[in-house]
Amino acid sequence: MEFTAENLERAVAQFYHTDAAMQAQAHQWLTAAQASPEAWCFVWELLHPSKSAEVQFFAATTLHTKLVKSWHQVPPEQYTSLKKQLLEAIASYCLGPKIVLNRLCIALSAYVLHTLPVHWPNAVPELLATLQPSNLPTIPPERTAWILLEILTVLPEEFQSSHLAQTQKGLVRNELQKNIPQVLSLLENILATDTSTSNNETAVEVTRQAVCCAGSWLQLGVPLPDCEKLADHLVAAVFTSTASPQLHQTGLAESALDALSNMATHPDTHKYPSTCLRLLAKLLPLHQIIQAQHQQREGVDQGDQELVSSIYSLFISLAESHSRLLLDSLLNEGEDKSNVLQLIQLILQCSNSPGVYPIQENTSQLALGFWYILQDDIIASEPEQFHLYVALLSPVYRALAEVMLHKSMLPAAEDAWSSEEKELLRCYRQDIADTMMYCYSILRDNLLELLHGKLEEALEKCNSDSRIWWRSLESCLHAFQAIAECVDIDESRHLPRFLEALHRLPYHQLDTRVVITALEAVGAYAEWINAHPSVLSHVIPLLVTGLGSADLAPAATMALKDLTRDCQTSMAPFAHHILQASQEALRGEKLKLGECVRLMYTVGRVLAVLPVDSIMNYLNQLLMPYVEELQYLVTLEPSAAAKAGILLRLKMLSMLFATLDIKPRTENETEPDVSEGSDMGTSTTTVATQPRTQQQSSASGNNDQVQPVFLVLQRILPVMQAIVEKWYTDTHVMQAVCSALKHALATLLDDCKPLVPEMLDLLVKSYRLQPHAAALDLARQFLVMYGKDRSQLPLMESLLREVCSVTIMACSGNSNNPGSSLSDHADLLEAFFNLLAQILKKNPQLFVSGDGIDLAALFHCGTVTLSLPEAPAVKAATSFLVNFVSQSRELAQLLTVVQACGEELVQRLLRCIGGESPRSAMEHLSDILLAMNKKHCDNLCRWLQQAIHQDGFPSPRASREHKEQFVKMVLK
Repeated sequence: MEFTAENLERAVAQFYHTDAAMQAQAHQWLTAAQASPEAWCFVWELLHPSKSAEVQFFAATTLHTKLVKSWHQVPPEQYTSLKKQLLEAIASYCLGPKIVLNRLCIALSAYVLHTLPVHWPNAVPELLATLQPSNLPTIPPERTAWILLEILTVLPEEFQSSHLAQTQKGLVRNELQKNIPQVLSLLENILATDTSTSNNETAVEVTRQAVCCAGSWLQLGVPLPDCEKLADHLVAAVFTSTASPQLHQTGLAESALDALSNMATHPDTHKYPSTCLRLLAKLLPLHQIIQAQHQQREGVDQGDQELVSSIYSLFISLAESHSRLLLDSLLNEGEDKSNVLQLIQLILQCSNSPGVYPIQENTSQLALGFWYILQDDIIASEPEQFHLYVALLSPVYRALAEVMLHKSMLPAAEDAWSSEEKELLRCYRQDIADTMMYCYSILRDNLLELLHGKLEEALEKCNSDSRIWWRSLESCLHAFQAIAECVDIDESRHLPRFLEALHRLPYHQLDTRVVITALEAVGAYAEWINAHPSVLSHVIPLLVTGLGSADLAPAATMALKDLTRDCQTSMAPFAHHILQASQEALRGEKLKLGECVRLMYTVGRVLAVLPVDSIMNYLNQLLMPYVEELQYLVTLEPSAAAKAGILLRLKMLSMLFATLDIKPRTENETEPDVSEGSDMGTSTTTVATQPRTQQQSSASGNNDQVQPVFLVLQRILPVMQAIVEKWYTDTHVMQAVCSALKHALATLLDDCKPLVPEMLDLLVKSYRLQPHAAALDLARQFLVMYGKDRSQLPLMESLLREVCSVTIMACSGNSNNPGSSLSDHADLLEAFFNLLAQILKKNPQLFVSGDGIDLAALFHCGTVTLSLPEAPAVKAATSFLVNFVSQSRELAQLLTVVQACGEELVQRLLRCIGGESPRSAMEHLSDILLAMNKKHCDNLCRWLQQAIHQDGFPSPRASREHKEQFVKMVLK
């Protein structure tokens, strides 16, 4: 359909007055019309006063779009006539519709930006001179002023969002900044006019527009000393607005506060410290409005909380931007010090905003960032200054801690709260916990003393009436938990009293949330408890009791995990109590899957400190029922219930295998992931790459004993074989099986050798049935651990051969068409090439010591994988190819493959660089070129020269000169 004025009018009507399908069709056509060259003509027809407001708005929007995106279509000789048309259009719409007038003003600002500084160097002065009431007698003076201010307001805004070339943008910025004095003078004159008693709506609009214009130019950057008079007017505008209902409804106060914030926080303000402090003195009287609003809130009126938040935001923005200046001012007596202290008190008052967050107030969270910045600057100070700041601001931080204790209190009942409100409160309490850490950085022991006093007070009140006072108790526990990682490990005055007080909590009378926080606090102090094991007798009973409750179990199992991780050697006296309670909890069926798995971490760590005979007795009681249940579940037909049961028991076994180690671990080993909801099937636990030395083994009295994990694994392997045969198609089950074997291998190391043939038989069988990444992860562990062990070498060679053969066969269906089925195997290829890369790096001889591995097929598969869209697979293939090429000069078999297949690799790399692969992959691909350049420079040079002489390769966009330059840079 032709882009005529009539057709466009119909399309606009269709867009505004039809159903969604027709609107979408009209929108698509109108967008095409805006992009067409014809738009320069039809916009003026559509701006005719006789057209509807909707059509006029579309025309004005189109005009702005063309000026922004298609300026290159306007020949320079038409610039003057275009400017004249714009100004005439603005004049004709001076009385509205306002939405069209606004768009035309924005269009004019886009024109100004394109013509500065060459074609219209005096744009701003000319606009100031032209848009005067004397030059436009037919337009009301207030309307003329409003139009001028609207144009001046959008000019810096349009500049900020423009896509001008960097050089041009710098020139335009300089031109705009030259005109700042004239603009400021205009704004000061307008704002000096008293409109508080004016009934003229347009005059009020002019005042508000002047304030918005000030905010816009201040954002552009105005030297702070030039703003002092304007600051006085803006502060006065806030007071005037709050005193006049008519002005207050226009949003004048919020606009003035935004402008002041732009003034106070611009990056250049740090150049004018004295002016910043004078600006602070001008802003402080605004606290009177806050007090007035609080008084209204206490009365019948609720007050204007948005206005209060805006004033607090201004104070906080200034304080955050100039925190170092504020601290420096505290070192000198005088008015500046007094003003800074008043500002800090106001921000403290903001933190203590009345009401419950986020139901009754949203203001208190504004100040949380400031307290971090302030303490960070204090800590970064010189020692002498640091002590002065601490002495001066300790009372502030002590008051802040008390405020945080109050604000972090949980609501008496959350039933009426939405999930979003609960999440906001959770995040808020986490921010409060961080703020408590900042308080500790300043107060140290004084904060612990304060918290302990509050805790004893809350305990006493809870004993009299826990229904009312449990919230105070919970907030104290939350605060102790928050500072756990900051407290010195040798602190011995307050923490023993705190943990002893937990023993005295009236748990049977308290809300469950108090107990949960108490359990979390115990876990947070696990490292400290390890250095002070005498307190374990106070906390173990609490944790064990928590296992019996479904509500408390998540926190109890997490705390026990933390304690048994950090305090394992001190757990022997409590082992029976913990194991008995764990067995009852596991059999009580109140725990969720994640809690059962996490509890097995505790069971394994506690069992490891007992004699082997005791361990086996406990395992027979606690674990064998699960093994029997697993045997039964395997006999059932596959179903969701059977799968859930199998997964639970496999993950519990996996966690036990990871933690029940009666021999010392090496430094290379790490803890398994037992976080809430973690999938043990995808755990990345690292194991030692070398067997334990005789010295390490003899360090334990159990070095001659059979590891309990060995006996359990021996018992469970036939069951795992049955699981693999029935569930090999289920990724989650196979991940759980492989994870269990992997953790057993990590714990047993050399002790596992008698079971290696059976484990490898299971691994290879599962991989033949259904290749999956988890099996490759397990295979990698075997190959790294035993690849250099002569007694295991035939098995490892066979394993690597099978893995390579099965993977190549599984992925070679359409390997020449990377965009189709090869992507379906991206996860498998990622794991496969990560395995091969690690073997090449640690034990390259394993690739060539046995027969049957098709090295050329591996190289080809890695080359083809480079074109996949899946970045992790590309990264893994790159790692493999880099290591393959790097080792090729030392191993003749690899060298033969590189010489035979290297040209294919280079061709693939060039296609990837030429556009087949995303830019994010370039860094990885460059590593291959670097390796080829180091090891096969002559071949690479020849292959590159052959490639660049092909027309249109690797991209028709690349000229012969570009390709030659690329090759030169690569080879250089």
